Amino acid sequence: MSRIGKGTATGRTHEWTTETLQASSSGNAVIEGATAAYASGDITERTRITGYTQILRKPFSTSYTQDAVGKAGVAGSEFDHQRMLKTRELARDMNAALINQASASGASATARTLNGMLVAITTNTGSANSLPLDEGDFNTVLQNIWTQGGHPNAVYCGGFNKRTISSWTSPLQRNVDANGRKRVVAVDTYDSDFGRMDIYLEREMPATQVAILEEKYWKTAFLRPLFFEEVGKVGGQRRGYVESEITLEYLAEASSGRITGTATA
Repeated sequence: MSRIGKGTATGRTHEWTTETLQASSSGNAVIEGATAAYASGDITERTRITGYTQILRKPFSTSYTQDAVGKAGVAGSEFDHQRMLKTRELARDMNAALINQASASGASATARTLNGMLVAITTNTGSANSLPLDEGDFNTVLQNIWTQGGHPNAVYCGGFNKRTISSWTSPLQRNVDANGRKRVVAVDTYDSDFGRMDIYLEREMPATQVAILEEKYWKTAFLRPLFFEEVGKVGGQRRGYVESEITLEYLAEASSGRITGTATA
């Protein structure tokens, strides 16, 4: 969520459009002075994409006694401390939803959910077939993205897949500082035939998947930015919650890709 752009949603159903350029043609040549001929295929139709906003909430409560007593390691109000914790937890939930959630329109007894990044990417996909992530398979997906017109700049993966990517250049030993006796074995940037990409460890990525993104085409669209509300007191308790309503806007999913079915150990 911190790396992609931010936008604004104006309704529970958030819509945007995409367009596709016609294929290039080296035979585009006309006779001098010829009259232009028109056909229905000359107009490029836009595609409308729909996403639903998802409400995320973290409630919390504290007793008046908790606020009054001394607390080890916490200065000030326990209520304010819990508010801070729940705000951080909500941000993590938002990040997890933007990656993993599947879309649902909702009903009177069912919450709306957004369409996460891994579900949204449908054009450029590959499978490792339960084997460790292979550099050849990785580059095949990169080539497919390039063929579609994409220029990805970031790779998101979990711990084991990050180690696998770093092992592609093994045996590896680069002495950065001989006096400090440092050995660098991690690969944080992958310079491929189809562009340079930064490799990011992402805890919310499934262990069996890797995402390859052109980040400029992804946005978090806020219908309601994160806010705090204190509600009516009950007995000897203060109660409140933090909440936000968001969806994921993907302007060109064909500029990104994903690989599924990677080994996890």
